[in-house]
Amino acid sequence: MEWLKNFLRPNKYTLPDNLRGRSINAKVIPTVCNLKNMMNKLVEVKGDYTQLKQWEKTSHKAYLIEEIEYRIMTSPQYEWKDIVRDHILSKRPSDFGASVIDIYLVAYVAETYGAGKNEFFKYVKNAGISDNGNSAQAIWQVGKGDGIYLEILQDDGRVKDWDFIIKWVEGK
Repeated sequence: MEWLKNFLRPNKYTLPDNLRGRSINAKVIPTVCNLKNMMNKLVEVKGDYTQLKQWEKTSHKAYLIEEIEYRIMTSPQYEWKDIVRDHILSKRPSDFGASVIDIYLVAYVAETYGAGKNEFFKYVKNAGISDNGNSAQAIWQVGKGDGIYLEILQDDGRVKDWDFIIKWVEGK
């Protein structure tokens, strides 16, 4: 099966350190709320944004959920991933907040420097994003967790869905 994964990865496709004008090293704000939990809470409170906790509001804003909230609220949970994935591809990376870019940052580091949490922590420090291990942990946790939930990333941060990543990078 490993040969299939290697076959499906575009040969020598290099991820840029800038996502269509959005720096991946600037405005990387650590947060502790993941996308799945925020959407579950949003449905639980029947779309009442004011009932979300502050960290859930941060995730809500980062993903521009207000633009797709009706679709999420009226769709079965198994469709949410596709709704969010399509939403991400429909907008410029610079429109989104840090949580969305965290997914790409995790993929970029894993594919460019090496997979896993230790490599990611080194990159965060060396790139000047943060010297704080807790901040690196929060960025890793949200980027990797949301990326896995959306079926974009593998458990070690490497890209699972190259088709999605290439569309995101190239704006197609």
